[in-house]
Amino acid sequence: MVGIHTGLPLPSLGEMAAQLLVYFLVEDYLNYWIHRLLHGEWGYEKIHRIHHEYTAPIGFAAPYAHWAEVLILGIPSFAGPAIAPGHMITFWLWIILRQMEAIDTHSG
Repeated sequence: MVGIHTGLPLPSLGEMAAQLLVYFLVEDYLNYWIHRLLHGEWGYEKIHRIHHEYTAPIGFAAPYAHWAEVLILGIPSFAGPAIAPGHMITFWLWIILRQMEAIDTHSG
């Protein structure tokens, strides 16, 4: 990935926290608007309804979706690291935290 560092030195905790904050803000903003579009008539009928087949609030329903939705809603998760690239450690921590957040928000 362009701009992501893989060597030493590792980033400080403060640097990682600042980058993660940017990643969460960018992802949350973009995810909100894309999710709203998917709840429109065409988006819901063609793509998003599959995600709502699970009616119980269970965390593992988070990734249950149409392939196009997984692709479209994956974009916001990579937008932050593309805007403010950091170290690979920060990127992997971001991916782990993002997945934990997705499971948590679908847990009722």
